[in-house]
Amino acid sequence: MKDWYSTIYKSFIIAAIISFVVGFFTEGKTSVSSFIAGYSVLILGIMMILLILFNGMMKVSNGQSTMQIMYTILLTTGPFLLMLGVIAFILYLLIKYNSIILADHVSKSYYSFSNITVVLILIQIYIVYTNISSSTFEITGKISKVTSSMIYLLGVLSAISSIILFTILKYFTTDGFSSYN
Repeated sequence: MKDWYSTIYKSFIIAAIISFVVGFFTEGKTSVSSFIAGYSVLILGIMMILLILFNGMMKVSNGQSTMQIMYTILLTTGPFLLMLGVIAFILYLLIKYNSIILADHVSKSYYSFSNITVVLILIQIYIVYTNISSSTFEITGKISKVTSSMIYLLGVLSAISSIILFTILKYFTTDGFSSYN
């Protein structure tokens, strides 16, 4: 049963990576739709990983105080919750500002920060995937503190980048005119 479950969330992660690659090398509606699909599938994969982490913590939490349990939950699932929040926020931005993005009424810096955000998320996915594929995660259902800290750091950077994306989409839309050289 565990092999079946792990195959599903690993497949979701691989499908998200493929969708991001397609989004990088296409333009227009195909690119935006590919990113929306990639973020959606990635949310499913991360939620499945969170279920494993919560399950592992509930088995170990017998006899601990409430503060110790909260600290363990924050330390173990915090990076994944941050990643999930950032991805959900970016997905919201893509859906809400879909018409502006497709009409190319965004500044050029939008595409730069969008690519930066996707690269940061892909690095996080790589770190997560290599750790969930290890035998220690399969047995214990936990990730190391160093890995957790790296995911936190990259999550904060991607959160900053997504807030910049929000600012660009909300306040710096253009009228669509471009200069011809």
